[in-house]
Amino acid sequence: MAKLHLGIILAITLTTVLISDCRPRPVTNIPQYPNTAPDIESSPGVQVSVPPEYQRLYHELSEKLDSFSEYLNSLPNGSENKVTFGAELLPANGHQGEKLLTKENYSGTLIYLDALQSLGVQGVKVSINYPLLAPDFSNLNGYLEYYRSLAQELRKRNMKMLVAIGNLFPDPAFTDLQVSFTNLTFSEYRRTKRQIAERIINEIQPDYLTLANEPSTEAMTTGLEVTVPEFTETINYVLNGLDRQDVLIGAGAGSWNDSAYVKSLARTTDIDYIDIHIYPANYLEQALTMADLAHASNKRLIIGEAWTYKVYDYELGDLSHIAAQADIFGRDVYSFWEPLDSKFLEILVKLASCKGCEFVSPFWSKYFFGYLDYETMAKNLTYKQLAQLSNQEAVKNILGHKLTTTGLTYYELINEALP
Repeated sequence: MAKLHLGIILAITLTTVLISDCRPRPVTNIPQYPNTAPDIESSPGVQVSVPPEYQRLYHELSEKLDSFSEYLNSLPNGSENKVTFGAELLPANGHQGEKLLTKENYSGTLIYLDALQSLGVQGVKVSINYPLLAPDFSNLNGYLEYYRSLAQELRKRNMKMLVAIGNLFPDPAFTDLQVSFTNLTFSEYRRTKRQIAERIINEIQPDYLTLANEPSTEAMTTGLEVTVPEFTETINYVLNGLDRQDVLIGAGAGSWNDSAYVKSLARTTDIDYIDIHIYPANYLEQALTMADLAHASNKRLIIGEAWTYKVYDYELGDLSHIAAQADIFGRDVYSFWEPLDSKFLEILVKLASCKGCEFVSPFWSKYFFGYLDYETMAKNLTYKQLAQLSNQEAVKNILGHKLTTTGLTYYELINEALP
């Protein structure tokens, strides 16, 4: 999710590898992907290749995905709108802070972009987190230059750019930036968000700009009480008199949030689109409800984030903290999840087509390129350590022109959708 980026240093890892590799090759053609089929049955059985401690969870998630897939198949086909297949540009995430400002980081970001483009990805989502571009934020001009250059690069490649204004996590576990939301008021929050939105429109000029999403995460990071009226009022405050130029403006919610947020945004704001984040599998049907609410008010639809959230039902607990579960995110790194991640991508693309979604962006794009082998990993590693190791594996495979089964699935889904 756009807020938890502990250990996402793919661009730094890329440039570190490049320095030690005298003949690096960016992935500009279709990579060499695995020739062997995954050794785990998709459903309903769970084979021995799934570690015993995860077999119940694997089976539980597989059943949910299969059930929802069957339900989607029963629905009428959606509009014939062309879907832009995107992906999260992880190395460009604002949580990296001043690491973004180095030439090495920018070079690494472009290599990662090459790898995504080799899959057929037609656009990227970039998280420029609040308050990174606030008027008094340190190194503001450096961040602006980085994202301006990135936007220009995307335009040269004819790729779409979705910018989302999430919130930085003030916890030092997630970023080296010194950020505090203590004593933040809605008045200050809205005023600064408006300034950031104007700066992004004027300086970066993305195709899409999501002003806010995941109200529960917004409340958790800022300490503000983000009710439906407060959330809606913030969006209307930013929109009032805003010169959008040619940028489409949107806002939305996570599928686990109350659909009342989307209903209010769709009916009482002048946004161009609703942006839905889809986690976990328990809330796939809620995403359909939100999509219908968007269309009922003639709003465009985007899925700005989605991934297979590896959580038991009993672990969901307080949904306000669904975006900050490092232990759960640590499960993503293992290769035995590939069949489920591939299945989730198939459902995601089917959902996007069924509901006339015009941009869809899976979040953990690094797993298109690399996972870790559960059997060979020490079992006492922290999420930060696991993320670092999985980043290194992804980088190695990007430079070696290799895809995981998950990456191959997305490549095939994109090509199947081509006219």
